[in-house]
Amino acid sequence: MQIVLNPADAIADPELRYIITETFQAINDPEVLGYCLIVEPGDTLATINEQLGFSILTNRWTGIEFGQPGFVSSFEILVEHAHCYEMVFIISDDGFGIEVFIPKTIDIPELLAMCQQYATPEVPAAVTGVI
Repeated sequence: MQIVLNPADAIADPELRYIITETFQAINDPEVLGYCLIVEPGDTLATINEQLGFSILTNRWTGIEFGQPGFVSSFEILVEHAHCYEMVFIISDDGFGIEVFIPKTIDIPELLAMCQQYATPEVPAAVTGVI
């Protein structure tokens, strides 16, 4: 996995580089945007969970796992982009957050299933007027 602390970090994928750069510019406050996490081939749920400090597939407050009755996600936003999903977690009351980028090609079926079920489509900049 790649941890991105600022948009100057080397990000190979052009789509991810654009999205992350836009995120850093929009927030423009490192105290709020903690970091971005890019899931990469070879990563597992265990390595993702260890980095986050909690299970990405479990509601942080109820302990109910994805796929179980009563599951409600604990991410704030889950957006579907052309080649990846963008999942945002707000960790503390001061707004500190972590963005997780999950490529659609990653070999973690449970994570992709949750993303497919809960993601909202990206709204193109031409529609929102935000560039």
